[in-house]
Amino acid sequence: MGDKKDILAYAIENFTKFGSKRFSMDELAKSLGISKKTLYKHFNSKEKLVKESLQYYLDNIRANVDNYILENPNEEQPLTTVIFIYKQGLITFQEINPAFLYGLHKYYPEAYKIYSRLKKDIVWDIVCPLLQKAQELGQVRNNVNVELVCTLFLSRMEETVYSKANLFDEYSIQELLEHIIINNLRGILTLEYLQKSPLQ
Repeated sequence: MGDKKDILAYAIENFTKFGSKRFSMDELAKSLGISKKTLYKHFNSKEKLVKESLQYYLDNIRANVDNYILENPNEEQPLTTVIFIYKQGLITFQEINPAFLYGLHKYYPEAYKIYSRLKKDIVWDIVCPLLQKAQELGQVRNNVNVELVCTLFLSRMEETVYSKANLFDEYSIQELLEHIIINNLRGILTLEYLQKSPLQ
């Protein structure tokens, strides 16, 4: 199992589960059944491995979003795409041990920048334009400041889901989606749109 892609996939699976600081290069090499020498042939430092495995993980998430948008243009229902994106976000946060993101921020700032950049790209390059489109279609009220909605709610989901240690144990993904995203979206809709399409 010395293929670079296999190493990246296995590394990020363990980093997100145990935290990047707690899962060592020794443990990784042993688990993969390869020598440390083989591991260091691909990655000359743990920081490089953390960065590249995170990039690999985030690229898959972004590809998932891009593929959904390609296959489901939702031209007349942009909010459906917004809800899909945040459902994927919740599924991702459920898989990640909060210690992983805290550890990135503290010990691997360059890797954390990669994560921050993806989050920013999704909110400001995909979600914000979708909300603006919904506003143009008369689904979001004209007096709503879409950028402010993105700043206050849609770019801070991880703070909400990690505010309590066992949130994902107590509530389903659908319940969290309803209360964190869908209810906030309902609050900015026009009455006419809300009556004919209450959001699911």
